[in-house]
Amino acid sequence: MRYGAYRGGMYYAGGSDCSDLFAINPLRRSATVVAVSAALLFGPIFFLHGDTRALFLIAGGWLAATGIIMCTPIVIWCLIEEAVLFVRRRITPPIEELDLSPRAYNLLRRHGFESIASVEQTPDSSLALLSNMDARAIREIRRAISIWRYRRWQERGFPADDMP
Repeated sequence: MRYGAYRGGMYYAGGSDCSDLFAINPLRRSATVVAVSAALLFGPIFFLHGDTRALFLIAGGWLAATGIIMCTPIVIWCLIEEAVLFVRRRITPPIEELDLSPRAYNLLRRHGFESIASVEQTPDSSLALLSNMDARAIREIRRAISIWRYRRWQERGFPADDMP
């Protein structure tokens, strides 16, 4: 019998409770595996000669090639996900960009508001019906949206300094 805590049908013997190597920060981990594998595979080809090159390629070349073959699709997939996330954040900016207090931010997140546009389109009367939402939080949210819009307006080339 294994020692450790019982977790959902199997005994947990410590360490990471995540069995997937790429579950946490997959882009960095897969890119590191691909870079190290490429160095191990192509390094001996360019820097070693004769029997030493053959020894390194026979001993570790198969492992390096496996790392490249298995992790390159993960790198490509992660880069595509990052590009989609970047475009989505540009089109519908998230509420994280607002300068809100933790209370107001958590209220919006708890009730399913993810983007600034969804909060902006919701009338104050509907926001007031949400649990724990009071007039002060609604004023703070509306003020933060106004300031965020004004800053975006300034970034697009309409500074406030030119006004008479």
